[in-house]
Amino acid sequence: MNLDLDGFIEWRARLLLEKRRGGGGPAHAWASELAAGLLERMRTALDQGDARTAFDLGARAKSLRLPTENLDYLRARAFLALGLKADAVQSLKEELRFFPDNCSARDLLAELTALSQAPVLPGGDPFLDIFAAVREHTMLSRERLRSLFDHARSICERDIPGNFVECGVAAGGSSALLAMVIARHSRRPRTLFSFDTFEGMPDAGDRDVHQGVHAESTGWGAGTCAAPESSVRRLFEDLGVSRVVTTVKGLFQDTLPAMRESLSPVAMLHLDGDWYDSTLTVLETLHGSYASGGGMQIDDYGHWDGCRQAVYDYGQRRGLDLHVQPIDCSGVWLDTQG
Repeated sequence: MNLDLDGFIEWRARLLLEKRRGGGGPAHAWASELAAGLLERMRTALDQGDARTAFDLGARAKSLRLPTENLDYLRARAFLALGLKADAVQSLKEELRFFPDNCSARDLLAELTALSQAPVLPGGDPFLDIFAAVREHTMLSRERLRSLFDHARSICERDIPGNFVECGVAAGGSSALLAMVIARHSRRPRTLFSFDTFEGMPDAGDRDVHQGVHAESTGWGAGTCAAPESSVRRLFEDLGVSRVVTTVKGLFQDTLPAMRESLSPVAMLHLDGDWYDSTLTVLETLHGSYASGGGMQIDDYGHWDGCRQAVYDYGQRRGLDLHVQPIDCSGVWLDTQG
C-alpha cells in the first residue's frame, strides 16, 4: 500500500481517533497493512544504502503508534548508518520492550553496548544500587537521575506531605527510581502516580524544535519513547515497588484533570512531556496542588524549545518568579511553594 503524505496524514488521524474511542476497526486494520508496507520499504532503502529514506519512513511508521515488530530494529540500523549510535541503542531498547524475543535486536544491542557500559562500583552511596537497577530502563542522564534521587529522598526524610507524580514514563526507569525512594525512605504512606500514553509521544507542535530542527525530523517525534504498560508494571514488580505505584494511561489533557483531586497535595513532580502543549497542560492542571517545601524536575527544559517556552509562559500567566536551577544541559529543578 502506498499513499502520498496528505493521504497518510488523513488516515493516521482516523486511526488515532479510532484508538481514542477504544476501537479496533477499519482504520486499525488499514494501519497494520500500511506499517508492514513501510517496513518493507525501509528494508529496501537500507539494502540500497539510503539511510535517510529509511529514517524518514521509520518516522512515519512510528507516528501510527502501532507496535510493529522490527520497526525499531530497522530504525536502529538507519540511525547507525547516519552515525547516531546512541539513538540506535535507544531504538533497540524500545524494540525489545515490545518484542523481547527479537534476536536480531538483542544481538545488535549487545554488540553496541559491550564496551560502553561502565560498571557501577560499590561505595556506600545508596544512589548507586538504585541507579544500577534502573539505568537500562531510562534515557535520563546520570545527573538527572541523581537529582531525582536526592530531591525525592530529601522530601521523604523531611516528611513533606503528598504524593509523587511523573508525567512521561517511557520505559519506567525514573518511575522505578522514585518508587524505590518512597519504599525505602518515606516516613508516611504516599503513592507515585505515573502518567503516560504507553503508546509513544503525541504529535509535536510548531514550537517543538531543537537547534532549529523540528522534533519530527530528529527521529524522536510522534510514537517514539514508547513502552507497553505491562512491561513498565513488570519492572516495578521485579524491583518490589508495585504497591506504591499507580500507572495512568492516556493523554495528559484527558487523565490529569479527572485525577487532580486524588493527586493533591503533590510533594514532587517529575515532568518529562517534551512538547510545549504537554508541558503546559501539566503545569496548568497541577497549579495550586503542590505541597509547600516540595518541587518539580523538568527533563527537557534545555533540549526542546517548546518545553522551555511552556515553562516561561506558565510563569507569565500565573505571575510567578520561577527560579530555574540547572541540573545538566537539559534538566532543571524548581522549588514549589504550595
